[in-house]
Amino acid sequence: MMRNDVTIEVVDWLSCESLRDIRRAVFIDEQCIPADEEWDADDAISVHFLLCAKGEPAGTARLLPDGHIGRVAVMRDWRGTGLGKVLMLAVMDHARGVGMDILKLSAQTYALDFYRGLGFVVESGEYLEAGIPHHRMIWRSENDAADEMAPIEFTSPGRFAIHNPPEPARPVMEHPQPQRLGVEPELVAVDQQNALEHACNLALQARRSLTIYAIDQAMWLFNQRAFIESCKPLISSNPKARIRVLVQNVSKNLLGGHSIVGLMHRFPSYCEVRKQHPDLAPDPRVFLLADDAGILLLPRAVKRDGFARYNSRDQVKRHGDLFDEPWSSSQSDPALRRFLL
Repeated sequence: MMRNDVTIEVVDWLSCESLRDIRRAVFIDEQCIPADEEWDADDAISVHFLLCAKGEPAGTARLLPDGHIGRVAVMRDWRGTGLGKVLMLAVMDHARGVGMDILKLSAQTYALDFYRGLGFVVESGEYLEAGIPHHRMIWRSENDAADEMAPIEFTSPGRFAIHNPPEPARPVMEHPQPQRLGVEPELVAVDQQNALEHACNLALQARRSLTIYAIDQAMWLFNQRAFIESCKPLISSNPKARIRVLVQNVSKNLLGGHSIVGLMHRFPSYCEVRKQHPDLAPDPRVFLLADDAGILLLPRAVKRDGFARYNSRDQVKRHGDLFDEPWSSSQSDPALRRFLL
């Protein structure tokens, strides 16, 4: 249970020094993990959580776009108080809220019982990571609902009927924001807290096209089940719909989880994902264009803030032209073709 003196919030990796202080104290100073192994490229694409107790930074964790939970740490003075469980439950609740139904982690051997108590099960033998024994563990949403009756297949002999429980609703955000595509011209500030809602809202209202540049720089936003599901109404409602996605790099994180690459393989006539030509300079921007009116722009993806406008045809035209130039020389990367759902 959340206590009154405990808060947990999603924080920005670049600006929150407290979470780096916690990881430095726990992993580098206490567990002697080399600094070059502790800080990695996944930090830039993860959702980071900071737990404070009585106003003091006490714990942190991160969630990757593919559902991996990592860097779970609680400061020494706060261990044994139950804050580790509070932190993990908050991370898992956030993951479920964005549509993740499978979560994974690499658990230090001594902590296996702790994670078992949260519903994780061991799926590997012991291995060394940074010189410390670990096991891979996994959590599945269906196991979390074990008390619910599973659907059954049954043909009634005529004396009585069996009804399967309905399948759970898929997490599509149906117009989570009030702005209407092609109507409201106002600029709306977006950040890590509301960017997913605006991306889903723009995708749900698109009637002809979606154009996305550099999702690999913002997988925390686009590799979400809610966003992928929000793209599907466009495909089902318009036989001429077109979704074009240009990435700068193809990584394992892009190919895992709820990826738009999976949408391409399911609907190849509607959705196309290409890799930018390697000779072109990388661009720090990330943007989504909906039809000829809506835009969501992150000027510098690492900052996770920008703006959305639902009726800005001049900006959409300008960014559409910026997209078309690298798209014309883009490539179909072999890793994208090998990706399997």
